[in-house]
Formats: sequence, structure tokens, C-alpha cells
Amino acid sequence: MPEFEYSARNHDGEVVTDTVEAVSRASLAQQLRQQGLLPTSIVEKKKSEGLWQKTSALFSHVSLVEKLVFIKNLAVTMRAGVSVSKALKVLTKQMPNPYFRKIIENMTHDVESGKSLSESMRVYPKVFSPIFISMVKVGEESGELEKNLDYLAVQISRDYNLIRRTKGALTYPAVVVVTLIIIGYLMFTFVLPRLTEVFEEFDTELPFLTQVIIRTVDIFSHNFILITAGLIFLIASVITWSRTKSGQAAFHKLFLVLPVFGKITKKLNLARFTIIFSGLLRSGMPIVEALRISGETMTNIYYQRAIVEASEKIKIGVDLVVALNKYPDLFTPMVTEMVQVGEETGTVEKVLAEVSSFYETEIDDTIKNLSSIIEPILVIIIGTVVGLLAVGLILPIYNISQNV
Repeated sequence: MPEFEYSARNHDGEVVTDTVEAVSRASLAQQLRQQGLLPTSIVEKKKSEGLWQKTSALFSHVSLVEKLVFIKNLAVTMRAGVSVSKALKVLTKQMPNPYFRKIIENMTHDVESGKSLSESMRVYPKVFSPIFISMVKVGEESGELEKNLDYLAVQISRDYNLIRRTKGALTYPAVVVVTLIIIGYLMFTFVLPRLTEVFEEFDTELPFLTQVIIRTVDIFSHNFILITAGLIFLIASVITWSRTKSGQAAFHKLFLVLPVFGKITKKLNLARFTIIFSGLLRSGMPIVEALRISGETMTNIYYQRAIVEASEKIKIGVDLVVALNKYPDLFTPMVTEMVQVGEETGTVEKVLAEVSSFYETEIDDTIKNLSSIIEPILVIIIGTVVGLLAVGLILPIYNISQNV
């Protein structure tokens, strides 16, 4: 139970101050009036967190699935006629994640003290994104909070499934490539040196390809520690650089232009944009704010900049289709033409909902065919490497046997 520091005046006009525990500011004010005191100030006392609590909060995490379950259960509970504060109390007891449970508990106290649900969410920006806060706020202002929570749950669910399917499809080729790199590194460092030592013992001229393999193997075997340290340093440097603005810009640009993955990146961002934007419009949010929030949620920095800039253009009266047409490499004619139709007919949210379904289907089809596209490429690469090694190692054996 939170603690409050209060100041109040008694019947004689004297100031009384104290620190007490109470459920909320409102309940404490009522208690003070019943005691014949007139409260002049009630401030919640923040508890100082110890090192363990701070460390725990630093490494704690609330998954998207947990947020989805929370929103769905909150909507169901409120639809049954339960108030927001009581619904939060019920969900606090049901939440298995202790970090998230503490957050919901704090939100309950904030709501009981007079804050709105969106205001209580705003305190935790790492847990509740602008989409959560804005859709809840619009629902509170329109009196349709339960409906907006349902919209939010559907939107989060679609977004989660979209990302999950894409990540699942990309995991297979990533694991295969990393495994091949590790196996190749171990072969050149530990296995092949034993074979190349045999060739060096014979006093015969080796083929050029064999000489190249021997020199490469010598570099790996004689500089094992240096190469390993260099690779670790290189990987760490790339990861660190990828978190900077210039690194993000470079990697995000690369993801857009890669032969196979570029199309997946564009389809994924267009699907997310249309899903989120149409959902925000359906909740009753103004188009400028809906665009800004949609832009902030994009995973690719170029889509993020383009959509946020489009929201600024709309403020000064530019049509949405005109603002999006400025980026033909990011927004396909399918999106811009459908947006134009939606603006002309006043059905932008419905049209974008159809576009989002189209791109979800496109992503599913691309993911299903991804293995059939990547596997031949991997087979060609593996076959080329193995073939070169085989020729480079078999040729000297054949020459030596001929000389004997």
C-alpha cells in the first residue's frame, strides 16, 4: 500500500502534517475529513529502490504476448461492467511476470488516485508504446474504451504474428550460414593443416590451386589466436556500430536493397504500416497523430522518416497520397493508389485494412517459397567450395602417384 505525506488544518486552523498509508489520495482525503481535518496537500511518497530492485528492473522484460494477454483480459473484464481500477486489481493477481505485475499494481494506485488509464500507462514508456497510450486515450475521450482495447488487441496480435512468421522464416537460412562459417573456420584451422603438411613433404611442384589452399591454411593455423581475436573484435565493432545512427541507416538501407531480403523487408514494413495506421484511424484518432505514431513504430528508419514527414506535410494541407508518392522506392503503387481511392471516397481506414490483408498474404507466400529460393543458392556455394577443395587436394595426390 502506498504512503502519502499530507498537510491539513484542524478546526482551530492549526496545520497538521503526517505520513500515513492509504489506498489512494481520494480515500485518504475522505478519512481526513471524517476526522475533522481539511486537507490542503496530499503527496504520494516515492519509495527508494534498493540496488537489487534497480538491477532487476534493468534486466526485466515484458513480452508482446504478455501485453496482448493483458489488453485482452482488461477489455473482457471491463465489458463485464467492472471499473478500470477493479479490473486492474484482478489482472494484478493473474499476472505471472513479477515485473509486469508490479507495474499493473502501480497503475492501479494511479487510477484510484484520479489518473486516467492512459496517464498511468505513460509512466512506463518501455512497456507501453505510443500506440497503447494513444488508443487508450482516444477510447477514454470517446467513451468507447472497451472497443478500443479490442482494436488494440487485434492490432497487436496481427503485428506479432507478422513479425513471428518473418523471423521464423529467416532463422533457418541464418543458422545454416553461421554453421557453414564455423565449420569452414574449424576446417581451415585444425583439419586441413594435417593434410597440407603431407604435400609439403614431397619434393614436387604443386598445382596453383593447391598452393593457394596451403597458403590460406598456413595463415589460419599459424595465426589462430590473432584471427580469432580479430573476428571477435570485428563482430563486436559491427554490433556497436549498428546501434549508432549512421550504422542503423547503413544496415536498414542494406536490408532494403538485398536481392531476396529487400522484398521481404519492404512487404513487412508496408504490412505493419497499413495494419497500424488503419487500426489507429478506426479507433477515432486524427490522421496526423495516427501517421506520426505509425511512423514511430516502424522498424526501418527510412520508413520511419518518410511516414513522420508525411504527417508533417498533412498538417499544412498536403494530401496523403502526394506525401507518400515522394518515396516511390518505399511505397508501392499498390499502396499509393489505394490511399488515393480511400481519400476520394472517405474510406481510407477500410482501404488500408484491405491492403494490409493483401501484404500479409504476400509475406506468407514469400516465406513459404523462401526455402526453395535460398536452398539452391546455399547448395551452389557449398558445392563450389567443396569442389575447389577437392580439386586442390586431389590433384597433387594424382601427380605424386604418377611420378611414383
